[in-house]
Amino acid sequence: MFLSYITTESDGALTLDQLLRGPLSLSAREAREAKRLGLTVDGAPFFANQRVGAGRTIRVPLAEYDKPLDFSASGDVAVLYEDDALLAVRKPAPLQVHPSPSAPRGADTLEGRVQSYLHSGAHPVHRLDAETTGIVLFAKLPYAQAHIQRQMQTDAFRKEYLAWVCGIPAAPEGVIDAPIARLGTGAKRAVRPDGRRAVTHYRVEQAAGDRALIRLRLETGRTHQIRVHLAHIGCPICGDYLYGRELPELKDRFALHSAHLRCVQPVTGETVEVVEPLPEELKALLTPSVCLLT
Repeated sequence: MFLSYITTESDGALTLDQLLRGPLSLSAREAREAKRLGLTVDGAPFFANQRVGAGRTIRVPLAEYDKPLDFSASGDVAVLYEDDALLAVRKPAPLQVHPSPSAPRGADTLEGRVQSYLHSGAHPVHRLDAETTGIVLFAKLPYAQAHIQRQMQTDAFRKEYLAWVCGIPAAPEGVIDAPIARLGTGAKRAVRPDGRRAVTHYRVEQAAGDRALIRLRLETGRTHQIRVHLAHIGCPICGDYLYGRELPELKDRFALHSAHLRCVQPVTGETVEVVEPLPEELKALLTPSVCLLT
């Protein structure tokens, strides 16, 4: 895949290297790789320290993933969006996104399924807990992965979740700004003064008996942030065995779903938006029932 850029009048005084690191936003490593693969200006090689001038077309070849990959996974992949650089898929529960100590390489993971589906490299730019369902975005190129991850620190990248919680928040919408720290050496986290800053925006979408459906948007990305913050305000996610209590209605999952993702396609600059409705087993939680908390 190639990234094309036509220089403007304001680019006229810049060298090729300055253009690659500036308007084209390539890292030093990406720029070196592009030169190795045959970067051209108006179809011809060009010196990196030479001024390019206005009205020239820079064509940048983008490297693919080159590490050994395992294409043996055979599980289904539900594609929600795909182009030459990105792939958004629906993650089922309780599937892990990528290899980990509990799912060593060779085990069934969403990453393995995606690479098998594409028969080429692809890596997730974010992750979901195994028990969470919904949208996961994969990058097909290292360039796309790096640029999406930088977008995640800005308003250009937006991700929203839906969660059924046990209890109803005191306010119909608000911001939970509470630092999160690890508890001991295990996976569990908690709100503590010595933790890292964590901010979650929420809005109650609907309520049913002792449960509420909440839409959430993360301003920061701490481990278990949504789960910890909702438990902190007395409304743990239904079925969350670590911060609340398991529910008989939910098997191998809890009621958290990645429902909406928006980003800027790193090659074309177009806005990509993906929406994934609640799965049926979470829609069924609309029926009021007693939800015991720990």
